[in-house]
Amino acid sequence: MLNDKNKLAYALFFVFVIMFILIVLKGLITPQPGDENVYYYMGKLVSEGKIPYRDFFFAHPPLHIYLIALIYKIFGFNIVILKAVPLISILTSAFFIFKISDEKFGNSEAITASLLFLFSYSAMFNSVFSFGIDVATMFLVIGAYFLWNKSNGILAGLFFGLAGITRLLSLIPIFIIFALVLLSTRKNFLKLSSGFLIIFLLINGLFILFLGNYYTEQVYKYHLLKSLGGKENLNEYLSIIKLNWILFSSALLFIFIKDKKPIKMFVIISIIYLIFLTPLKKIFGFYFIIIFPFLAIVGGYSIIRFFNQFLIKKWKILVLTLLLLIFIWDFAANVLFLEKIGFTGFERGKDLTDFMNSVSNKDTLLFGDSSVVPLLALLTSKKIALDFADTNNQVFISGIKNLNDTLADLKGKDILFIIRSTEGISYFNEVKGFLNKNCEFLSQFHDKIEGSYLVYRCS
Repeated sequence: MLNDKNKLAYALFFVFVIMFILIVLKGLITPQPGDENVYYYMGKLVSEGKIPYRDFFFAHPPLHIYLIALIYKIFGFNIVILKAVPLISILTSAFFIFKISDEKFGNSEAITASLLFLFSYSAMFNSVFSFGIDVATMFLVIGAYFLWNKSNGILAGLFFGLAGITRLLSLIPIFIIFALVLLSTRKNFLKLSSGFLIIFLLINGLFILFLGNYYTEQVYKYHLLKSLGGKENLNEYLSIIKLNWILFSSALLFIFIKDKKPIKMFVIISIIYLIFLTPLKKIFGFYFIIIFPFLAIVGGYSIIRFFNQFLIKKWKILVLTLLLLIFIWDFAANVLFLEKIGFTGFERGKDLTDFMNSVSNKDTLLFGDSSVVPLLALLTSKKIALDFADTNNQVFISGIKNLNDTLADLKGKDILFIIRSTEGISYFNEVKGFLNKNCEFLSQFHDKIEGSYLVYRCS
């Protein structure tokens, strides 16, 4: 039974959810270039009976792509419903962040933690881009809730297993949790690991059994073969901290809190994961999403404890007002940026699709830049040559796929080859040579955000 104080806390959380949906609504209904379109197209392939890893390259565990395939099978290509998957995942994560904090610490901590998570820049931005990390984060947080709030190791392990077969990055906090539980009680560890292994080993085992090296090379080996990001990684790391500085700053307040024991596990998980990211060969902003729930829980607890621990009563209202003003300023800046830049959509999308339809027939195939070709294929109901949707540079640099063999397989096919002028598959001299020798340049479309798109016809 909820008392009046709990009812108010849940009401505030509901208000946060409504505000969040209104903020990201533009992004929810707007198709945009990006990696998510690769997964949408792959989901279409799976819904048509294709097998990932064997029939087309896919660099992640299978759950995310099969979830998209299920949605595609029911609704077809519906951008709002497809984008609703990450949105629902982020909101579900926020709810369980609220539940963990509410039951462990109190209403104030729950409200603060959910506020920090939901209105961080990266959570808002990534809530409408289906990278799979959002789904993995949701399963991870639900598992954490059942482990720490309900002491149900089996159920927690099952959700951790679902996270693990969605995105490999979730395994880092999961293994940290395993180590912490093992150091605590062996009985709980056995229950937790049993639940996890039921899901993780079963699904991985089935795919390895039937697909062998196709699966292991693409899901595991590929990530070890990526080229080193170097300075780009450092810039991305610092950019995420800068964009989400309130979340990181609030979590850092734990240093000044006397009673650290209740959040010790969340702090350890956060620190080790953030350290783990530093030597990775490639870092992308959405990699951080998986640790944001833990940072938010630490931040919510730390802010309330710091507020109560150090401030005398007559200063509390003044400090609270100042903190709210800082939060509102940062929040407003993030929302304005998302409105003007983050969710601007595909400026030349209609021009490109109209042009492609005018110079092709129903059997013409598409190929090229992975950020835009899958989206164009879905918008025009055309197929991608060789079912090769993910043509990001690392696929070829790693050696998992041979670029020369791929280009050779394209010869003799009626193809519209779309590249970006400054990045993507046009990075390779082999591609430039192939286009100059085998293709006719048709047109160029300049996009203020994405740069120029060049369209070639190959046959």
